[in-house]
Amino acid sequence: MSADDGARRPPDGDAGRTVLKGGRGLGTRPAPDPHLSTGRLAGAETLPSDVPEAGPSQRMGVGRVLGGKYNLVRLLGAGGMGEVYEAEHVLLGVPVAVKTMHPHIAMLPESRRRFLREARAASRLVHRNVVKVLDLGGDEDDGDELIYLVMELLKGQSLAARLRAPRELLGLAEAAAIFAGILEGVGAAHASGIVHRDLKPENVLLAEQDGELVAKVVDFGLAHLDDPLDAGPTLTSKDMVAGTPEYMSPEQCRSLVVGPSSDLYACGCILTSLLQGTPPFCGLPAVELMAMHMFSIPPPLIRPPGAPPVPPLLERLRLDLLSKLPERRPESAAAARARLDEAMSREAEARRLPERKADEPLGGRGERAQPWPDGETARLAPVPEHAVALLRLAPAGQGLSEACEIGLDAQRIHLAEVPDAAALVASGLGVAVIDAGADVDAACALLEALGRAAPGLRAVVCAAGLSSDRMNALVAAGAADVARYPVAPDVLSRKIARVVRRGR
Repeated sequence: MSADDGARRPPDGDAGRTVLKGGRGLGTRPAPDPHLSTGRLAGAETLPSDVPEAGPSQRMGVGRVLGGKYNLVRLLGAGGMGEVYEAEHVLLGVPVAVKTMHPHIAMLPESRRRFLREARAASRLVHRNVVKVLDLGGDEDDGDELIYLVMELLKGQSLAARLRAPRELLGLAEAAAIFAGILEGVGAAHASGIVHRDLKPENVLLAEQDGELVAKVVDFGLAHLDDPLDAGPTLTSKDMVAGTPEYMSPEQCRSLVVGPSSDLYACGCILTSLLQGTPPFCGLPAVELMAMHMFSIPPPLIRPPGAPPVPPLLERLRLDLLSKLPERRPESAAAARARLDEAMSREAEARRLPERKADEPLGGRGERAQPWPDGETARLAPVPEHAVALLRLAPAGQGLSEACEIGLDAQRIHLAEVPDAAALVASGLGVAVIDAGADVDAACALLEALGRAAPGLRAVVCAAGLSSDRMNALVAAGAADVARYPVAPDVLSRKIARVVRRGR
């Protein structure tokens, strides 16, 4: 927890967090969340600056000694779920932060379990980039039990408050340093078997320690962990979606089982906020935000005039973190951290992005991409509404899933399925997607036949088990581009967009 200048701030633990029923975004309601975001004065979470002065009922805890050990000195923040105080250990004189639950909230079994889960998850972690939990207890007052969590008291503010401050955008070096700390904290959680599930700027504290600014991950109330002390049912029910819509992964939006890669997607959203001040998708209702996470290509970064360009390797890392498919994101927080270091190194960039093609190292095309012109990051023009033919050589659903087709529709790319090559030629459509499955030989034969019957037709082939030889064979047979299984809608839409632009 952190201490600064005493300003009161409202809780944001409830404000941005959403639970959707049904997994399709049919309705929204506030998530039952016992976590109080604590403001600049409290180190676990920090809040917006428009909180009203605490009323008399909120000040009643000041002067109380919890568990005979913690004297509550002053209120740092208050919300619907509880309060956060600066406190002092009576015997040791050590300042701490104490997070409490309102007694009427603590009566709810789910709220108590979520509060205890936060304590157990955070207590597993002893790491520079995770806020430290020191104690957990209960205290009776007129028959009501007050549950409290004791954490280290730190000076600082949340990343959200820093991003809201009316100052210039963070410099690249400062943004990279903050992001490195976040990845370190997230990696420590994953190494302990903990998936945070609600990473966002409000849950990152920028603490001042030993003359340095240290990013600390906080608020593990929605974390998933295997807890032998908690034998109750899961806190997130089937067909319920929990999280903060601006920072939720596609699989989280679909109410699927989430793992560490879901936190890495949220890290991609945080990196976007660090580089432009806002996450990739924002300012829309929760259901629309979730649909964009599931189906929409991340928009290009918006940098203010005169801001230094984002290094190409950093932009590549951001987009990889925001991949729709978990398996296409970096394999771990440590891998993302190593790529961040590489992205911020001019020497590494020179090795990975050589100036002359003759000097390019061996490897996949994605590894050999040249910098964008004039140092700018990638900017794909919006794809106009476009009909694309679809010819399946593989059984339906093996390659192009229904979710992928819906995602293309969201990108204004509509697949018109045709039964055979003759119908494809007769359709008059200039671009086609061939869903080839594992039969690359059949796809090559089809491409050669289409080349003779419809020379202007451009085809994107989706196939399984692609080696370099098989990919080269498809290109030699006439494929305009190739996509590997599993096929993600954002990847396929970008390939189709490029093919459409080339044909103009």
